[in-house]
Amino acid sequence: MLSAMVKDMEPTNPKKINPEDYKRPLKGKEIEAHVVQLLIKNGLFLQRELNQVCQQHGLNTNQFSAINEIIMQGPISQKELCERLLFEKSNVSKIVKNLLEKALVSVSVAPNDRRSTLLIETEQGSEIWKKCMDKFYDSSTELMSTLSEEELRNTLRLMKRLERRFVRLAEK
Repeated sequence: MLSAMVKDMEPTNPKKINPEDYKRPLKGKEIEAHVVQLLIKNGLFLQRELNQVCQQHGLNTNQFSAINEIIMQGPISQKELCERLLFEKSNVSKIVKNLLEKALVSVSVAPNDRRSTLLIETEQGSEIWKKCMDKFYDSSTELMSTLSEEELRNTLRLMKRLERRFVRLAEK
């Protein structure tokens, strides 16, 4: 889906990219394409940073993302976790299986529907999540210090708006 969005944003005149083009003001679809490129580039940088932190605690970034979502949302079904992370069902099943084996999450019966189960973080899962978050925040402090509080709030607002759009696109 994202690759289709990026393809739609590519200039209609496919020419070799000239570095001089970036010195002039961007217009229309060029702005959109540049924003997407920067989101991807910055996302990869942050993912690499997070991956280094997670590896120190025996996790990969997908497992960390799942624990993070479980902690942030409270008890959550595997189906909801899949929808919130925008992962394939089979990937979420593997992630949850690994987290259960590591005793970082547990499964409990949903109070309102005994046929349903919910994923809940364990004490050990919470401890590892906190250690990872503390290290990740420490490593990202320098990066975020380049923005004022107002710029951070605006960035957060815009990122949440994009996230809602990504979720809607994924549901189609």
